[in-house]
Amino acid sequence: MTLQIVKTDIQPGERASWGYFTGCGDMILDVGASWITPDSQVSASIVEVDDDNVPKMGAARMTVRNVQPYQGGIQTWVSIEWDSPLRVRVSHFYD
Repeated sequence: MTLQIVKTDIQPGERASWGYFTGCGDMILDVGASWITPDSQVSASIVEVDDDNVPKMGAARMTVRNVQPYQGGIQTWVSIEWDSPLRVRVSHFYD
């Protein structure tokens, strides 16, 4: 299976970071994060946001399917079950 890859950078937080994306269907979100290594413990969540990037409970079903830390970043496979692109926030939590 070949999935669309969306690339962006995130800024480090104390234990969490987030990025905003627009899309639908299955996609890989590839974020640059220089402080992440393959040994980093990373989890992720996804939420739809409005035009002001405020989280909201939308009608689309969205799931995080897999999370892979690598040297300098994180790849997250998400599924957004909607017919047109939605704006979402993906948050990464790490230790």
